[in-house]
Amino acid sequence: MKITLRPYSHDTSRWHVDIRLMNPCNTDEEIRKRKVAPAGMSEAQARAWGERQVPKIIRKVLGGDAPAIQEVANTRLKPKKISTPTPDVADAMTLAVFHAGRFDPEHVRLQKPATQESYEHNFRKHVLPQLGALPLATIDAGSILAFRARLRESLAATTVNLVLAQLRTALNYAVKVGLLAESPKVEKLRRPKRAPKTVLSAVEAERLLEAAAKIGPQTELICLLGLHAGLRCSELCALHWSDIDLEDGTMLVRHNSYRGVTQTPKGTIGRLALSVRLRRALAEHRRREPVGPLVLYRRSHHTEHEWKPHTRGSIGSALHRAQNAAGLPKTGPHLLRHTLLTRLADLGASVYEIQAVARHSEFKTTQTYIHQQQAGLAREAVKLLDRALAPEGSPGKAMAKVAKTGENDS
Repeated sequence: MKITLRPYSHDTSRWHVDIRLMNPCNTDEEIRKRKVAPAGMSEAQARAWGERQVPKIIRKVLGGDAPAIQEVANTRLKPKKISTPTPDVADAMTLAVFHAGRFDPEHVRLQKPATQESYEHNFRKHVLPQLGALPLATIDAGSILAFRARLRESLAATTVNLVLAQLRTALNYAVKVGLLAESPKVEKLRRPKRAPKTVLSAVEAERLLEAAAKIGPQTELICLLGLHAGLRCSELCALHWSDIDLEDGTMLVRHNSYRGVTQTPKGTIGRLALSVRLRRALAEHRRREPVGPLVLYRRSHHTEHEWKPHTRGSIGSALHRAQNAAGLPKTGPHLLRHTLLTRLADLGASVYEIQAVARHSEFKTTQTYIHQQQAGLAREAVKLLDRALAPEGSPGKAMAKVAKTGENDS
């Protein structure tokens, strides 16, 4: 195999790549292809790009991708792997070129749609404008610290850390594919302690359900699936009747819908037990509206009065109508999930029971709800202290004695 490079006549910033190789099935025949490398590559990068085209050329010329052809391409024509990048490649390839040519198509596009959108937004808005023109080899801990400081001027710590985490993933991938010898250290910001999550009290939750029932049975069902099963909004939209066993009183959460694309849910796939009230509401809904395979559908002038699957916006609108009717402030659907998990913690459920309901993949996520439970336990402890410090002979003293000994006043 022989690869010859020269500046492309129509655009001297690009390379004309002339590839010559023997036909693996006929050694007397030569295969020759002329290609133009993508813009922004150095000579070494253009040569490496040309070498990666060889298996594709063989498959195209020989009319297929049979295993024998692929084996020949891999064993005879594939360039040798190098453990460390050549200086030319490391010095010349910028972060922007690496992102467009390698990281985005080979890593980002393999993620879930929501993750792809997050990468696309953060790289386009934050990373590439500030670091995109830098060669990969020049991005070090110092430039990342300066980048972090500039981000912090306009973004919250949580957002800064997300951008830094995605940048670190990109640099680690550059190491993986041999374009960097090692990845620079990426230090995240120390996040401030989070305030306790705002949740509905038991009285407010019941008010919400009563208001939702007056609006309509489907609105009530949406609220019940959040308050009694802890489903996320995307899981509500993708819930199938085939996942619900009314006879057994269980529900398998295994689907997630993001902008019409069905995928696996966040966290873990899990089977939940249905509360009596939720089970009854599902049974009544199934008798009343057997529209299709999904549990929830919507129909309005937005859908031209045809039954369509719910979206995040339509679920939020249904919840807002119920919140207005109940005299509660407008919030997102995730409030219902937080309310359920916090209430379970307040009722004394163990961290393992809460994790089973929440389907958290990480234990530390579940522990935040246990921390909220500790605040309630602290209040009970203070009550015991107040009773113990009450004047001698007062009812408070007697109550403290009961709390200590477990005796009953009778």
